[in-house]
Amino acid sequence: MKVIIARYGEIHLRKGNRGIFIKQLEKNTGLKVADERIVCEYDEKIFNKLQRTFGITSVSIGEQVKHLEILDEIEKMRFDGTFKVSVNRADRTFEYRSPELNAICGDIILKNNKNAKVDLVNPKTTIYIDIRPNDRAFIFKHRRRGPGGLPVGVSGRGLSLISGGIDSPVSSYLGAKRGLSIDFLHFASPPYTSEQALNKVKKLCGIVANYSMNCKLFVVPFTKIQEEIRKHCKEEYTITIMRRFMLVIAEKFKYDCIITGENLAQVASQTVEGIASNNCVAGNSLVLRPLIFADKEEIIEKAKQIGTYETSILPYEDCCTVFVPRHPIIKPDIKKVEEEEKKLDFNKLAEEAYNEVCIHKVVSLEE
Repeated sequence: MKVIIARYGEIHLRKGNRGIFIKQLEKNTGLKVADERIVCEYDEKIFNKLQRTFGITSVSIGEQVKHLEILDEIEKMRFDGTFKVSVNRADRTFEYRSPELNAICGDIILKNNKNAKVDLVNPKTTIYIDIRPNDRAFIFKHRRRGPGGLPVGVSGRGLSLISGGIDSPVSSYLGAKRGLSIDFLHFASPPYTSEQALNKVKKLCGIVANYSMNCKLFVVPFTKIQEEIRKHCKEEYTITIMRRFMLVIAEKFKYDCIITGENLAQVASQTVEGIASNNCVAGNSLVLRPLIFADKEEIIEKAKQIGTYETSILPYEDCCTVFVPRHPIIKPDIKKVEEEEKKLDFNKLAEEAYNEVCIHKVVSLEE
């Protein structure tokens, strides 16, 4: 029978809590974990999903056979080039030890494949034979890497501030990889930002949602707040005050943590002083910044890897690029920032924006 074999990694280290992690992995995949792996009949959609499921380290397509059928299956193999055989004898009652079965299978392959040659160091093909109890064995040739990490949901709930840029989808992905169940928060400023910009954000959320998550997208109307800042506050404090509003509003959703795509010194508002200014208004919420010390090249590479980059660079402005001051404050003094905010009815504006939030179901691009 053609089967999928999926393996988990870091869950092994959880000892007393391992059962909780395995149950969450089963919930996320809809498949049973048994004998430290997931085995199911081959289905292309399931195979593709498992390759994107956090907690899974590798996935293979192989054949499930009975112990007495192993050599028959090896007899059928046809290929050219270098190879080696790797046997895992998990069933200690099996008649051959691993080195013995390696040698027997290697001889069969060499006899049936004139252009095959053994290479134990750097083979073109590795034939894996995994011998399990209850008269089961799995034979496969490839291990495709999964995303690793932890099953989504084991680390609590995170609210990710997502713009239309490169960084925030990557930070959302990394938060989910560590087991956070992610929802998204976006600030829209119509008519300054367009429907295309919002659709771009929805698409980015959908790409991240491919990694075994069910998500919501909260869209906060931000136009009035930005116009009030521009009308009453010094221009150089615009971005600093905007970001503080975002965290105050995000804190109202009462998630276990808030995730941002901030990257130290990447832009003027992401200096140590600017980030400290943001922390002051986050209340009791933990603010996580997965990209804080990453190089931009590293972030771009990760965005390409997870499939968000091409969407992120589409030329639709978000709220942070519409009201950019000519000379933003780089090292804001918190007391001066607070003095500027006194010119606004800060709490009322934040509460009004929160009360007008729109909720969208995030649709995975696979649906």
